Amino acid sequence: MKIITLFAILVVLMMGVVYGVMFATGEEKADMNGQIVGICLADSQNENNTQNSILVEGLITGNSKAYNLTVKINKDTGIFKKNGNKRENATFNDLKTGDKVMVMFTGPFVESYPPQTTAKEIVIVPS
Repeated sequence: MKIITLFAILVVLMMGVVYGVMFATGEEKADMNGQIVGICLADSQNENNTQNSILVEGLITGNSKAYNLTVKINKDTGIFKKNGNKRENATFNDLKTGDKVMVMFTGPFVESYPPQTTAKEIVIVPS
């Protein structure tokens, strides 16, 4: 009985350590890791282009094939720069062609070529 109690306590402690590290680092798994190959600025004169977007080439989590994906950026999208273990706030203007990025998606994919979706968060990763 003492062994079972001790084992249960150890399991709870290990779970606490794992979840504590996850929350302390604030890391969320990226839906896509890639490189910016194009930047599209919103045009208020064109009803088909009302949001800023970036074209990202890279790997979508769970796939081994590289994809091009248009990622729309709206007012709710968080943009950050990774600096060591810290994340600093950034803006759309900080995104440059050639930057390596981690993208977290929100919402559905539009079936077009290239596919389109909206970013929940974009993290610029140092090269």
